[in-house]
Amino acid sequence: MGRLLLVLSVGVLLVACGSAGHRPPRTYEQAVDSASSTCGRNPALCKPQIGEQLSVVPAPRPPLSGAPRAAVEVAAAIRVVQVALDASLGERLRKALSECADEARSTVMLKHFGDRGPTREECNEVLQVDGNGEPFTRAMQLGLEQHQFALRCAERRLQELKPGGFSLSPRYRIDPSTGRAQHLPREQVEALLRQGKGVELRGTLEPDVVIHAGQPHQVQAVYDFKFPCLNGGAPPWRKYPEGHPHHPRSQGDLYRDALGVTPRRIVPHRGSLR
Repeated sequence: MGRLLLVLSVGVLLVACGSAGHRPPRTYEQAVDSASSTCGRNPALCKPQIGEQLSVVPAPRPPLSGAPRAAVEVAAAIRVVQVALDASLGERLRKALSECADEARSTVMLKHFGDRGPTREECNEVLQVDGNGEPFTRAMQLGLEQHQFALRCAERRLQELKPGGFSLSPRYRIDPSTGRAQHLPREQVEALLRQGKGVELRGTLEPDVVIHAGQPHQVQAVYDFKFPCLNGGAPPWRKYPEGHPHHPRSQGDLYRDALGVTPRRIVPHRGSLR
């Protein structure tokens, strides 16, 4: 029950912060990505960390040493480098993440629909609409629940396979002069969120799972969970909408170019896809 209440509270908060202007309800095809598709509309709201579920702005922590603004300077970012990943280990990691996606799908769908899958009409159903007309659909709710489950599962499995060598939802800023990414320390991101400056994270990258050589800037592999609402689908990489800093590029292309590795989608019952 506690997990369900947390999921619902996240959904309500997401709805409460939609973008300005009326928009027609999104179809399930526009919302099959994952939690990142919904949270990307307002980066201040969703930010899972290792050992945590998707959450709203983190609770205040003791002040960082030095001037407060020093914690949010771009200079704190660490340039990303690429480190080779052992092929055998990579295969085991992909298998574990795929099993997490399968388990998340089965658990959430069984809870909501029993032995059947949702219909297109159910996926498109708008559960709530905020004051700006931004919809929160059943597809989004299901995606959030599956995403939360998969991240918890991923943490458990990756702790066994690569302890100290992975991060859940790390944040990266793209250097406009080079097009390459810089890792933003968690403390920097949390400081921005606590200060109500989440808008400064617009355009940053937040992959679901990054495998690394001990530090998030030592990237070895990148994975994103993708949960279609209808059974049997394999959602493509999300394309950034008009008005977004990365429009019209796709999420996968940006991960590849900025992080230096070919990212993979983890799709229930489809496994690891490029």
